Amino acid sequence: MSSNPESASSWLGKKIIEAKGAYISASILTVLSAGCFVIFGWYLAVFAASWLIDGKILPSTLLYSSIFLTGRYIFAHFASQFNYKAGNIIVSRIKKKLYPILLNSSKYDSVSSTLLVTRVSDDLKPFYAFFIPYAIASILVSVLLLIICFWMEKWVGLALLVSLIIIPMQMIIIGIGAEALHKKHINLFLKYSAVFYNRLQTIAEIVNLDNFKPQYRFLSEKSKELNKATINVMRVAILSSAVLEFCVTICIAVVAVYLGMSLLGIMTGPSYGNGYDFHTALFLLILAPYFFFYLRKFVSAYHDRNKALASAKLIIPILNEHVEAPLADNREELKSFNVTGLNFSYPDSPVRVLHDINLELPLKGLVLVKGISGSGKSTLLRICTGSLSVENGFVSVNQKDNEWSQQWLKANSSYMNQFPFIFDGTLQYNVFLEKDASSYNQYPDFLNKILAKKEDGWQTELSHNGKQLSGGERQLVTLARMILYPKPIAILDEPTANLDTDTVEVILPEIIKLAKEKLVIVASHEKMFDTVADTIINLNWGEQMNHE
Repeated sequence: MSSNPESASSWLGKKIIEAKGAYISASILTVLSAGCFVIFGWYLAVFAASWLIDGKILPSTLLYSSIFLTGRYIFAHFASQFNYKAGNIIVSRIKKKLYPILLNSSKYDSVSSTLLVTRVSDDLKPFYAFFIPYAIASILVSVLLLIICFWMEKWVGLALLVSLIIIPMQMIIIGIGAEALHKKHINLFLKYSAVFYNRLQTIAEIVNLDNFKPQYRFLSEKSKELNKATINVMRVAILSSAVLEFCVTICIAVVAVYLGMSLLGIMTGPSYGNGYDFHTALFLLILAPYFFFYLRKFVSAYHDRNKALASAKLIIPILNEHVEAPLADNREELKSFNVTGLNFSYPDSPVRVLHDINLELPLKGLVLVKGISGSGKSTLLRICTGSLSVENGFVSVNQKDNEWSQQWLKANSSYMNQFPFIFDGTLQYNVFLEKDASSYNQYPDFLNKILAKKEDGWQTELSHNGKQLSGGERQLVTLARMILYPKPIAILDEPTANLDTDTVEVILPEIIKLAKEKLVIVASHEKMFDTVADTIINLNWGEQMNHE
């Protein structure tokens, strides 16, 4: 699929079918909500007309109008719940497809992958949870009210119909430029977020090297560029809102003037010469602002469409990356694992991350990879997972070639990176994935530490990469997956980084236990691993110092 606007729009549209049940339910509730408002408006107009013209107060009529107004909000509330659910369903499925591809891509490191997934989630969810529902609601409610208005007073219906045609056309014109601005903003966000994170991670080195002021000026310039892009996006949003309010104001004013002049007998009405029906006029005036209620929301969410299109253009090529044919049999037993003359550089980078690495790894036991930050530890681990392709040197499983070995490693290694990924869904789903927790007689005891803190237990809902969990709890969830879904090789990148002592004391014995049955490769600065590791590999700026 190409990445032009049409293909991005088509790709976004095809995803809607994945939550069609939620959207249909929301649409039915929206129509019921609009119907309640129409009836509310009718009873309110009867009450007002009776009071102002006949001097009669009808409490029962006012009560009926209050009941239907309440119904309007109740139905609207449940409709919004279904729409939000639809957005969660679609975005969750996109993330489940996207993240494994990013994990296995040599173009993105773990930080960039996490930033991209987070940004895509933030851009796509409003599109499916707000823009699409408001678009559907605008059509359904507009059609319903137009039918009523044309039936009661054709000129009012005609005024509303003209505005319904003009406003979307203006939004489309504004949206053409907005989409380009959103794409630029996303690219800058991803680029500079990674830069800011890198500087934050190396703040100690920057201060020690007395390089703080130059780095401050550098980050300040990048921050100004990002702020400028953000302001440009906000300007378009403000412009679209201003255009909408201008058109809505003109239309409602036209309806009010027409009805007022008809009441005075100046303009032709259905009861011209006999005095216009005040009740009908008041009812139509109540419907006119409500006609624009969902249209207003639709236009206010229009920039969500532009953000979604920009994000879709970024991720469609990633999702459509070439997928290698699977091995005929990826269950072959691990007999040997060797790295010979390995040199590695990331695409479009002249810097050699690893240089002349030679290893003969055991079939089981704990292998510790040590080195300062930037020494190539994470890159070596990702090569051992099959995530990165090797062009210079050999990574051989069972004396097979690089391509076969890479596919075998992808299928037979489990990986915990520095930023464990948590799916949108329950805690149970994140631990047991597609399987039901009841199918297991036992699960790792350390999960009780998490369950004890969660009121909903296994049914605790997690979202936004598990923000409901601490860093240590996310590590424990990932470790539980490794234990419940055992593979011949387990690879852990800084499994104890930034964790409290209690959590480290829980994770360390579990890793040692894993190493008794399989090959476990760990990159860590944790000194406790030194005493229990069977093999220690020291790296220094990509160079292999020794192999103990």
